[in-house]
Amino acid sequence: MTVSLTDTLTARIFDIQRLSLHDGPGIRTNLFFKGCPLSCSWCHNPESQDPGTNLSYKVTLCRGCGLCAQVCPQGVHRFADDGQRVMHEVRFKDCIACGECVQICCHDALELFGSDYSVNQLLEEIRPDLPFYSVGEGGGITFTGGEPMQQYRFISEFADRVADIHLCMETSGYASKGAFLELLPKIDLFLFDYKLTDPEAHRRYCGVDNARILENLELLHAHDANIILRLPIIPTVNDDDEHFRGIANVLTRFPRILRAELLPYHTLGESKVEQFGLKKDFSQFLAPTEAQKQQWLSKLKELGVENIKIA
Repeated sequence: MTVSLTDTLTARIFDIQRLSLHDGPGIRTNLFFKGCPLSCSWCHNPESQDPGTNLSYKVTLCRGCGLCAQVCPQGVHRFADDGQRVMHEVRFKDCIACGECVQICCHDALELFGSDYSVNQLLEEIRPDLPFYSVGEGGGITFTGGEPMQQYRFISEFADRVADIHLCMETSGYASKGAFLELLPKIDLFLFDYKLTDPEAHRRYCGVDNARILENLELLHAHDANIILRLPIIPTVNDDDEHFRGIANVLTRFPRILRAELLPYHTLGESKVEQFGLKKDFSQFLAPTEAQKQQWLSKLKELGVENIKIA
């Protein structure tokens, strides 16, 4: 019996978002891949950085019944009664993602994030979405995360099976050249992040410098890939003249980039610190005002950046 890659390759997915309108043309299915080589301080999906499976605990749904503590083999769940309310302590670092507590929780307060799919299983998962891809300008599938390029072999095999569907790759650009070269002929559009111009600031805020990212952007551009440059802008971090000049220089250097999109910081990641027991401090980051967003847009246009919008 012959076993194909389709049967043996798996990818870890932590979310499947349907009917998306913001990550590529048309109506899309966003596949969120687990794991990222960057550790961006402002990440709005901080649970995606860890390649493993994570326990999620929503305190607002917990009723303090204690059943999770009874079945957990690791002592992750601890309960205490102070006379007024039941306190539920979750020791996330001790969790082995066995799922026993998730299965017994009848209030949906507990959930595991990160499930392994084979190519065939993922194809079945997206099958109900296929009719929507033909609506309007035409939609498709967007690989996002996390950093989907870390699981490029799976995506390569998956792409071969859906060759007639429009495919987007949302990426930080931090992956091997070999990975990008393999996926180049299979991806219709790259949504490519450009986060910080200064290499040391990039290392400080994202965990790595930006040398490899710029090399891969050059590689994609040289091979005539369709690219939209995505620009996360975080007040007090990269909303300065140096970075705006860097953006303008990149767009001048790579003139075949289709357009640029500003991605203003939002506070979604803050709510996940307690939910996933993360050691993250978002207090230094503030969401911009509408006036700030328009000011950023004006500055970039003054620098000669014309084909740009706020996403």
